[in-house]
Amino acid sequence: MKKLFLFLSIFCLAVTSAGCSGGGKGADSSGKDVITVWTFPHYRENAETGQKSYEQHLQELIAEVEAENPDIKVKYEILSWDEGDKKFDIALNSGNPPDIFFSVMEPKFIKTGLAVPLDDYLDKSDLDDLEPFAINNFSIDGKLWAISQWISIHTWGGNRTMMEEAGADIAKIQSEGWTWQEFYDIAKKISKEENGKKIYGFATQGKNEETFTHLMRNNGVIKSVTEEGKFMWDGDKAVETLDFLKKMMDEGVMPKETAGIDAAKVEDMFKAQEVGIYGRTGPYQVRFNDNRNKEIDAGKIEGEKIDFVLLPFPHNEGEKEVATGGGGGMWLFKQKNYKGDKHTENAAKVLKHITGTKSSVTAATLFIPPSRKSGQEMFADLLQLNTDNGKFIQRTLGYVVPGAKLEPDLAQKSTQILNDGIRPKFQGFLAGELSSEETVQQWTKVAEGILK
Repeated sequence: MKKLFLFLSIFCLAVTSAGCSGGGKGADSSGKDVITVWTFPHYRENAETGQKSYEQHLQELIAEVEAENPDIKVKYEILSWDEGDKKFDIALNSGNPPDIFFSVMEPKFIKTGLAVPLDDYLDKSDLDDLEPFAINNFSIDGKLWAISQWISIHTWGGNRTMMEEAGADIAKIQSEGWTWQEFYDIAKKISKEENGKKIYGFATQGKNEETFTHLMRNNGVIKSVTEEGKFMWDGDKAVETLDFLKKMMDEGVMPKETAGIDAAKVEDMFKAQEVGIYGRTGPYQVRFNDNRNKEIDAGKIEGEKIDFVLLPFPHNEGEKEVATGGGGGMWLFKQKNYKGDKHTENAAKVLKHITGTKSSVTAATLFIPPSRKSGQEMFADLLQLNTDNGKFIQRTLGYVVPGAKLEPDLAQKSTQILNDGIRPKFQGFLAGELSSEETVQQWTKVAEGILK
């Protein structure tokens, strides 16, 4: 199946005479104020469907803002996913970042004093148009530091036919959520041997702790490390969550080999209908699945069509359902050799336009909900927001919770805890080498040593 977009691993294209330079030098030879934008190749052109690339959509937005502001010239670069962040860090540390840069929430940017809060450049209508998560995700100390074009919602995915045969009420699950026990009962009924083939109720990749994180969030523990530097995966709830995973592996609801399964393998198992429910995926999978079904109908590929449904993460009894999401946004920067208020104002105009309502086409292309409510309305048909899956996405936007926003030093320690403690011990747990209690004890010891 050919996917609508492809994240490229090595791709750095300089599309203007600026090449791969830093933040620019202000006015060009014509006297126009030069605004620099660095971003990434979020999706590529699809000749079969006539779909434009992210770069083409960006070019259209830039042409519009230049036409509206004859005194502004925008120069942009599409950075590579492998090297782009490093290139930006070098530019930022040298005091010469681009005026606008696409990134996730990074408190370290703010610490440099070069990131510019957007509050003075936005009015009430701008803020009212943004989904609450888009504001919360990029706010620190009451200031907004970036504008998202989309919200990357994390979900689970399911095979409607297999789930309904097991007694699942899909409409109820999508509209009201489900508990761990309700999910387990359905997954257990799906699990069976059929014609010599093992069918699992649930499967997920075991290369990292992502699924555990989602379950912990739905067991009342939102963060592994808080902004105050407290490690939160050290108690009974962590043991309880690991026990739940172990129960599914022990009883054949999940593969015992989960430690060695990656995301691609899980998706292959789901397509082969060897799995009824899997984690994780997101709204983009709706379009991928639609395209796959069309290719099966056209005889381009072999396989059985799947009626794909997006599913919320189940929550433990008595706990609040929590959705997880993220996504980058466009940041505004000044340079060490400050170019003046007018230059920053012009850069803010460009940022607002390339993240405005029309820019929601980029989210719709990725089949991810736009951050702007007006964008959701503009591209409602393309996003299929009137379908059951679309209505579920809209509901989910109401309870997406941001992760921790850690200061640079604490963020580094959190990463060390993850790499030295959580991931290796979680792998040992999945492989059956550690019990739930031993896993929590060992990664807690690592965390305490790092955070002391």
